[in-house]
Amino acid sequence: EPDNLVFMDLAEGEVVIELNPDFAPKTVAQFRRLVEERFYDGLAFYRVIDGFVAQGGDGSDLGELSNLPLIDAEFERDWTDDLPFTAVQKPDLFAPETGFVDGFAAARDPASGKTWLLHCPGAVAMARNDGADSSRTDFYIVIGQAPRYLDRNMNVFGRVILGMEAVQRIRRGPAGDNGIIRDDTAASRIRGIVLASAIPEAERRKAYVMDTGSPGFADLLDDRRERRQRFFHHAPPKVLDACQVPMAGRLTR
Repeated sequence: EPDNLVFMDLAEGEVVIELNPDFAPKTVAQFRRLVEERFYDGLAFYRVIDGFVAQGGDGSDLGELSNLPLIDAEFERDWTDDLPFTAVQKPDLFAPETGFVDGFAAARDPASGKTWLLHCPGAVAMARNDGADSSRTDFYIVIGQAPRYLDRNMNVFGRVILGMEAVQRIRRGPAGDNGIIRDDTAASRIRGIVLASAIPEAERRKAYVMDTGSPGFADLLDDRRERRQRFFHHAPPKVLDACQVPMAGRLTR
């Protein structure tokens, strides 16, 4: 859907993000508003920790958006039977079961009836303070090994479907200062963000991603789990981390 497709322009390259209002409707609504208001344009990725996250969208100066509300915690949602779950691993190290829901790596707990999105590389989530309901404008993109301990603790509301190579080129902050870039001129900046729905239809590009409910995707999961290639002389355990499943995508006019 054009309302759920975001194009982010960086000096490092273009980043295409898919939003997920099914799991984080309030977060997505606020992010869309900020994009439409051009709030993020020109802001820096001010906290970038190698192997962890690239964080931007500093909300310390909201200007005309000073009444912008904090966002309620959307760490998880109720599981409903209409969600198309493609199972990957049961049990998982951090969840009773992991899989994919419409392209997004997710987990679920049948005992509690809850499901949530995973902190895989490329996941997009809102940063916050200690309070669960303290997110507002600051967001981050996971750029390293999946910090799965953050699952069910942050509002994950999207994923990078194209352009992770550009995200990986974002300038890192100093390791000794929690990745914070004090010199604003040294940081990578967001040149602009636009929703696909704001682009005239004749000029709009469409994104195509893997169908995680397809037989072909099931075959991919089986291949990744079984590791039948001749390269493996000692077969690894038949377990699979959902965050290690490659997700292909492309753009067309």
